[in-house]
Amino acid sequence: MVFLVDDQRFVALAVQRLLSTEPDIELHFCDSATDAITRANALTPTVILQDLVMPGINGLELVGLFRKNAATARTPIVVLSGNEEPDSRTKALAAGANDYLLKLPGKDELIACIRAHAAGHTRPKESAGPSHSVKTDADACQTLDRDVIAMFCERSGELSSFARSLIAQFTRDAESQISTMTTAVRAHDDALLKSTAHSLKGSSMTVGAKRLGVLCRRLEDDCSTEPDREALVSALEEEFVRLRKAFAAL
Repeated sequence: MVFLVDDQRFVALAVQRLLSTEPDIELHFCDSATDAITRANALTPTVILQDLVMPGINGLELVGLFRKNAATARTPIVVLSGNEEPDSRTKALAAGANDYLLKLPGKDELIACIRAHAAGHTRPKESAGPSHSVKTDADACQTLDRDVIAMFCERSGELSSFARSLIAQFTRDAESQISTMTTAVRAHDDALLKSTAHSLKGSSMTVGAKRLGVLCRRLEDDCSTEPDREALVSALEEEFVRLRKAFAAL
């Protein structure tokens, strides 16, 4: 049994799809870090997947709480995060996590990771680092990585009904989140701006919207002046238009 803790239901939908071909892997989802320990005690999962940045309880703190909790003290914990920085992985492992994957890993990597930890093994050293950790400038400049979308498609390559629903859900959420960021910039609400940028960054990576994810990361980490924030949000809006066209072309 796999227990996923992430504040974005969109991520849970994507993970569920990736695991849907594995009848022996049962996924349970919790969108509240504050409820995670209680839920885990009731479920007694074989492997825990969890995000790092969530409201209520910091992800590193949650790893520590799982380790201090008798029922989950020895349960393998795999951090599933949108943070690519090596320091994030180092801190997660130091806090007690067993592994670290970038959202969203490929289907084969995710399943192999779950099976390895469920069996009590560690992954081979050559695949122990964050997935897709090496990106070229060309990769980062892609509006849409069709290889990511292909993970959710039928074997024929056609968009499945799930893929279409995932794209539709992402589009609705992203439109609302970009509007929220625009409002946050005007209101000088940096906390809301950064939290919304982080959320959109995670879902963008999940559907392969690379350039949108990069812009969100800059908003989350780097924007220090109001003109910077306004320019980045404007760039987000323009990139979202390009992304919708790319989705339509599928």
